[in-house]
Formats: sequence, structure tokens, C-alpha cells
Amino acid sequence: MDLSTPEKIDGTMPFVATVIFGDFEWDSEKASSNRKKHQVSFAEAAEAMRDPLSVDFEDIEHPENTVTLAMSPRDRILYVVTTERGDRVRIISARVSTSHERHLYEEDA
Repeated sequence: MDLSTPEKIDGTMPFVATVIFGDFEWDSEKASSNRKKHQVSFAEAAEAMRDPLSVDFEDIEHPENTVTLAMSPRDRILYVVTTERGDRVRIISARVSTSHERHLYEEDA
């Protein structure tokens, strides 16, 4: 089965795979488009979330989400948007931080 394109179940409902990676999960299609757009994989973002010096912020536009600045294993400070989904954290997007965001991370760390 090719997980990069949605399938139809019973010819009516699209099927999109949810990837589970430890305590994290994400939509496989969203992960693919995020990687193309931002050159950051959700697996790298999940690893970055283990950074003990990570800094969390409220997402003002979407209060159900959390924004985290964290150092990835590739030595990149990432801007990761997540939301709680049951017992897991769902990664919504991830990108390399801007210089301003890097400064916020470095100030707090």
C-alpha cells in the first residue's frame, strides 16, 4: 500500500495513514508536504521534542495548539506546532526557526 496518496475505503471515504512514533503521531500526507515545504521531517521534530532545554509557547491563534522551540539531533532549532490527541502528541507542522525564534530559544536555554 502506498501511504503517500489517500485510498478510498469502500469507494467513498479517503484513507490517510496516521504514523505513530513513540508518544507522537502525525498524518502521513501532512508530514510529506511539510518535509517538501520546510525540509524538516516530523520524525526529526519528534526527536527535537525530547530536548530538555525546549521552550513552549501558547499558540495565540489556535489555543488548542502548543508551539515549541527545540534543538533537533541535526543541531537545528525547530519551531514545532503540536496538539494533544488522547495519550499522544500530534505534530501539526515543523520548520527551522527564524533568527528571532533562535534568539528566544537561546535566551531561555
